Amino acid sequence: MKPQTQPGVLRRRLSAIGLALLPALFLHSAHAQAYPEKPITIVVGFGAGGAFDTVMRALATEMSKQLGQPVNVENKAGAGGAIATQAVVSAPADGYTLLAAGLQLATGPHLNKVSYNPRTDLLMVRQVTSVPVLLLTHAASPIHNAADIVALAKKNGNGVTIGTGGPGTTGHFGTFVITNGTKVQTIHVPFKGGAPALTALAGGEVDLVFDQPSGAMQGLLDAKKIRVVSLMQEKKSAALPLAKSATDIGLPLEVELRGWQGIGVRSGTPLAVINRLDAAIGAAVAAPAFRERIDKLGMDLVTDSKPESFQKHYLAEFDRWGGFIQKYQIKPE
Repeated sequence: MKPQTQPGVLRRRLSAIGLALLPALFLHSAHAQAYPEKPITIVVGFGAGGAFDTVMRALATEMSKQLGQPVNVENKAGAGGAIATQAVVSAPADGYTLLAAGLQLATGPHLNKVSYNPRTDLLMVRQVTSVPVLLLTHAASPIHNAADIVALAKKNGNGVTIGTGGPGTTGHFGTFVITNGTKVQTIHVPFKGGAPALTALAGGEVDLVFDQPSGAMQGLLDAKKIRVVSLMQEKKSAALPLAKSATDIGLPLEVELRGWQGIGVRSGTPLAVINRLDAAIGAAVAAPAFRERIDKLGMDLVTDSKPESFQKHYLAEFDRWGGFIQKYQIKPE
């Protein structure tokens, strides 16, 4: 018979184990409170010059001031943002590798196999913007409304070409919205980010592009190489008062397209680090220079986000777009 351990002996053993763990727990807590002790990287899943890149670089500048360490932006474009996400979930959960979180997190895993669990392996820290999606065309395009899209599709004989920032982006889903709203064929032309898609649009390589406001977009609009057809929502936006709504151009919308941007981390990141990042991002969002940059881009600033509310929003978007993808049996490209 196996000898029984006496209660007093068991208590002493457990006490010894607890004492042995104390240095590690103290070190972990002290490390979190000392955070950050080195530069931080925000990983962006799309190319330089696009909407995500523009916002994240402006945010990184302000966060650096708040955290007392450089906050750098690293672009890992491709696979609709999945390459960047994988880089973050593969990095240590220490708050030094941050994710530029957006709609791609809610759509990509429904389109492609990912080696992480979207529901449990990511934690959202803070949302910073809510972003309108614009339907754009090149300067010489005949498209000004939904009827013009139909006419061009008939003239082309095989529909209209639509450039996007890649599979799983708002633009990708916009192709289905256009098809459903106009009953014409659309040809999805994915690029590694919004900036390359806009460059192709300016050169007349595609008929239309969906994208969120960015520095690259504004430059091409100012140069009159591209122009806005409409917002992909039923009502106009106060941030973009001159842009027509989908209703204005006669385009029925099954769903409105709006993006969102913020910062996420790998699950397991210490709560003290998440709270430190939350406070730094909140202060950055309140900075006049950042607010001015977001206003110029035509985005809506989100000032009341918290980790819990952003996580809830992320998971709701994950379910919403998962249903859309399943309904239309959208496949990866």
